[in-house]
Amino acid sequence: MNTPLLRFPGFKSPWKPKKISDLLKQVEVPVRVDANEKYREIGIRSHGKGVFHKDFVTGESLGEKRVFRVIPNTLVFNIVFAWEQALAIASESESGFIASHRFPMFAEKNDESYLPFMKELFLRPEGKSLLEIASPGGAGRNRTLGKQAFLDLKVVIPCREEQKKIALFLSAIDQRRNGLEKERDLVLEYKEGLVQCIYDQSLRFKDKDGNTYPAWKKKTLNEILFEHKLKSTNTEEVYSVSVHKGLINQIEHLGRSYSAADTRHYKLVKPGDIVYTKSPTGSFPFGIIKQSQIIKNVITSPLYGVFTPTSPELGYWLHAFFESSTHTSNHLKPIVQKGAKNTINITNTDFLSSSLLVPVSHTEQIKIAHVLSSLSQKAELLSKKIAALVSYKKSLTQKMFV
Repeated sequence: MNTPLLRFPGFKSPWKPKKISDLLKQVEVPVRVDANEKYREIGIRSHGKGVFHKDFVTGESLGEKRVFRVIPNTLVFNIVFAWEQALAIASESESGFIASHRFPMFAEKNDESYLPFMKELFLRPEGKSLLEIASPGGAGRNRTLGKQAFLDLKVVIPCREEQKKIALFLSAIDQRRNGLEKERDLVLEYKEGLVQCIYDQSLRFKDKDGNTYPAWKKKTLNEILFEHKLKSTNTEEVYSVSVHKGLINQIEHLGRSYSAADTRHYKLVKPGDIVYTKSPTGSFPFGIIKQSQIIKNVITSPLYGVFTPTSPELGYWLHAFFESSTHTSNHLKPIVQKGAKNTINITNTDFLSSSLLVPVSHTEQIKIAHVLSSLSQKAELLSKKIAALVSYKKSLTQKMFV
């Protein structure tokens, strides 16, 4: 039972149960705070998403707060959210930073452990369960990791050499995933910049003869969008609208359906239609505007606005333009009324009465949509590769750990 299904060649000894106190030791270097100096604290994100750096603060603002020097190459926990896998390995980038007593640091002890392996161990579902056991109490801030309870935990691990082999292999997968994520982020950043250049006319497309297309015109949305008011036939799939994924199957997005049993009053969304959600979401306080990229008819909330653009390509330009929270907020703020509890009050007529500068040449619309959609497709392909790597690593860890 203490032998994993998948091992590197040369390792045959069974894994052994050991207490954390035999593997890790807490290290502390108290900092004597000078009221006239400036300091930077670290934070630890949940779900193993790493360290983040807080802004500079004065020693005076720290007051009597107990703080410690961050020691590189230690395993650091946020004790308030350890049960949510708020842990990371401090790197040389954190040298010179400080942390409060809520961020205990642990170093390797007696060559019995390898920190990257220990981190991977606690990021597994079994590791999360152990951290929950050592974090008694209710939800949120009432669940605090007990230091002694943590040190008393027992884990089943191999020798340090095998730990290192496993951790380095998994790290290579993470590095590949990180590289793909950076590549995807650059593509999306480039697309965002391109949208801005197209909109402010610093970049213009030309026709086959090298001539610039006709000047863009400011039009009210009711000149380029038509509200067809079609309803569900009670057979279509229910879709939600996401900031990052656009229209997405509600069950896939939220884990279950939140729709009524009878959906005949839901709004029909055809391929290429524009959907305005009319609900605050994150950095979009006045709602989000998306074009349906689904190749079939779907239905969505009866509270949303659904409109057909004069051309699918112009609809895609609106979709790309309103991917920016700044563009969306600037456009909607003058026409939206905020109600009680942050609700949005705006009619479809009000929405369609707003104006926007748009390309009038259909050929130019096609060119713009082609360039921007090709970048979106590249980013989506990279996202699929990232998801495949995450799945691959998860499958491996199920076989490489006990």
